[in-house]
Amino acid sequence: MKNFIIPLRRLKFLSSLLFSIILVSCSENPSITGYNLLNPVETLTVNQFDSTRDSVFIYHKQLTQADNLGATRRILVGQYGDLKAYSLIRFTIGLSSELKDAVKKSNVNIVSARVKLNPVYKFGDTTSNSYGIEIKEIFSYFNEYTFTLDSLKSGKYQIATENIVTRNIDDDTLYYSELNTNNVLNWFKAIATDSSNKLQGILLSPTNYTNYIKGFASSNAYYVGDPIVLEVVAQYNSKTDSLKFFVDADLFVVETSSPVVTNDAQIVLQSGLKTKSLIFFDVSKIPKSSVVNSSILRLYPDTVSSKFGTSYHDSLFVQFVVDSSKISIDSVVNFVLIKTEHGYYEGQINYFMQKWIDNDANRGLLISTRDPDGGVDKFVFYGPQSAIFEKRPQLIINYSYRK
Repeated sequence: MKNFIIPLRRLKFLSSLLFSIILVSCSENPSITGYNLLNPVETLTVNQFDSTRDSVFIYHKQLTQADNLGATRRILVGQYGDLKAYSLIRFTIGLSSELKDAVKKSNVNIVSARVKLNPVYKFGDTTSNSYGIEIKEIFSYFNEYTFTLDSLKSGKYQIATENIVTRNIDDDTLYYSELNTNNVLNWFKAIATDSSNKLQGILLSPTNYTNYIKGFASSNAYYVGDPIVLEVVAQYNSKTDSLKFFVDADLFVVETSSPVVTNDAQIVLQSGLKTKSLIFFDVSKIPKSSVVNSSILRLYPDTVSSKFGTSYHDSLFVQFVVDSSKISIDSVVNFVLIKTEHGYYEGQINYFMQKWIDNDANRGLLISTRDPDGGVDKFVFYGPQSAIFEKRPQLIINYSYRK
């Protein structure tokens, strides 16, 4: 029994000693910077960099990247202000052997034909009834992944001049463009005879009186049913057949009559046009050995100049620029600026700032809309030379370094 009591007492003593050590260690307030863990001869300096307070050099440049707008969830058609939007659609039109034979024998009558679209977005004077679509035939193949506004304006594609729409019907939930039946019959004839001059697609343009831009669900949208359909009613061999043809490819392009210029009083970002901004902060005063504890980028919106459609993502992308001359970006990491309750857009970009400091890799940041192809929404922010000093772009970096 005695041999058992002695180890138990030793155990109690060791437990008391361990508790005392822990208690002494916890009696001092821990440092969030880890200062109390450093060698006593080292000094940890904690500092804050604020671009507005420190009056550092800020540079920005407006640019438009010729990004492709195929395989997007919406297509746009319309015009408003300095903007004009066009869409291209290619249908898969397959005819049965019976229908082909009837076409060859001139035994087909096209009763009606129309393109059905599903409206999901408006931009501009949405109270106006001034809206219409023209459709022209395209007889050259286009690649939806490489086609741009420059392609449309190049003259390299065979696009007919005739508007084949006979009537547009808009009931808000659906939009129909009724087509000239003779043109549709010619499409069938080219298919039946295996002609080289087959229809390759259609170009949708706004009429001259159109006063806003509509967005329609594309074939790539997560949409119940088929958002774009070519509906044809044909009579042949003593019967009436309702045919539906679906989309093989679609895309849209947007042009503006206003040149993209850099105005240091404003930063402009616009979807559809892919208007972006390269912004550069001089952070050279931060020591190279510094550790970034937090880094916040803020942009202050000019709510009067900004213009938005009926649905959009109210946030921005920030990307790391690796080559400012070619505007090449590191596409692996993107950060997001979100609109706060205070009205400004804010996001943490610690990783980017640490790369700037560690590798001397400051080529700037590329700011763009988070929804570049969902519409033509225009975000305007106060620029680096705005007359309202406190609303200029703000970069706040909390950092620490050893002296």
